[in-house]
Amino acid sequence: MELWRQLRQAGLLPPGLGSPPRALRDVPPSGRAGQTLMFPEAHTEGTRESLLWIWEELGNLRRVDVQLLGQLCSLGLEMGVLQEELAAFLEEEDEETLKEEEEDEEPEGKQEEGCLGVPCPVPGYRLPDFEMTI
Repeated sequence: MELWRQLRQAGLLPPGLGSPPRALRDVPPSGRAGQTLMFPEAHTEGTRESLLWIWEELGNLRRVDVQLLGQLCSLGLEMGVLQEELAAFLEEEDEETLKEEEEDEEPEGKQEEGCLGVPCPVPGYRLPDFEMTI
């Protein structure tokens, strides 16, 4: 699956997560379900129809699973891009903050007043890093 490969190349797959199940990687068998199933003569027509219905429903569920996996992979790739943009934004903010602090530097010995018991930002203060897991 192409999107899964892209996630792996981008390094966005969690460690220890293997490939998707074979049923989601392989091309589904073509043709009608009744052509691929063999029924012994002992089965009645009602049983055969029930098994065909179940086979078709399993095929439908497989298609939905493949769609959902594709959507999750796309979402993971988008989150990776957003994570990079956030890191770049925070880095720019840190640089701006450092420049402002250098400009506003006061003479040695004079302390900042007016914090009123609230911790004041420390030079080089940065928001903590975080991770999201899907």
